[in-house]
Amino acid sequence: MKTLKNLSVASLGIVLIAFADTGTAGAAEFFGRSQPLGEGFARSFVTLDDQGNPSEIGVTLTPGALSLPTGNSAPDIPVFLSLPTEASVEGLNHIELTYRPGGYPWLPQAFAVPRFTIDTFLISPQERSLICPNANIDDPQSTCPRNQLATALKPPEPEFLPQNFLPTGIVEPRFGARYFDSDLLPPLIQGQTPFTTLYDYAFFNGQMSLIGFGSTIDVLETQPNISNPIKLPNSYPKSGYYPTGYSVRFDPTIQEYRTALTGLTYRSVPELSPTFGLLVLGVLGVTSLVKNKLQKQKLVC
Repeated sequence: MKTLKNLSVASLGIVLIAFADTGTAGAAEFFGRSQPLGEGFARSFVTLDDQGNPSEIGVTLTPGALSLPTGNSAPDIPVFLSLPTEASVEGLNHIELTYRPGGYPWLPQAFAVPRFTIDTFLISPQERSLICPNANIDDPQSTCPRNQLATALKPPEPEFLPQNFLPTGIVEPRFGARYFDSDLLPPLIQGQTPFTTLYDYAFFNGQMSLIGFGSTIDVLETQPNISNPIKLPNSYPKSGYYPTGYSVRFDPTIQEYRTALTGLTYRSVPELSPTFGLLVLGVLGVTSLVKNKLQKQKLVC
């Protein structure tokens, strides 16, 4: 029996060592299920700090995952990535990695390069299905049908939008209406700076649906070490952990590309208490009674 106990403890130690990473004492890293992509694989990951709080969320790619068809005739390749079961992130639901091989008629020519977009969703797959459900999802150039466009383009309240972020006016089915940093976009469109990485927010019916960023294949092939901050809104739709930056790195030790939303910070959103809710219901009830009484008095007169 002693031997079995010792073996169990030893096994547990090996597991803990395997998950410890990132150079921070007590930090741990957990991975989602690998998904095939090109000649390689992609998987989600979540890094926890030494307090057990999420600090990064992102995607790893093996070098073979960059071996994908290019050109405008090549199709987009979406890969749904669930988060590790051992390390969920409050506020964030899942990741969708999309390989985009070329440009689209409604996008500036600067974006007509092979790239990956990593979209981290605040909403569930079921909620995503409500974003332009009648669009032709087999057509990568489809946008929201006209009868659903107004709802999809409804702007968010100012507190949910970072400073100087503007809408593109384009809605992507199952994603939402993209908003970009107007301080970063013009130099790209005018060709003053090359498209390397870029981040955005998306909304549907005025509600934040995702926080995303992209990186070109050319940049990934340089085996980069890029870390950039992102602009933040004053508020979020619900309490949870939200990024303050993003990174694109290459780990030469394990030969793996790592793209992540970084600096996850907990943001608390006040919620109405049950007492407040009952108070509101009570006020509405009293108002209704007063209205009824006044109407009856008018009938009597």
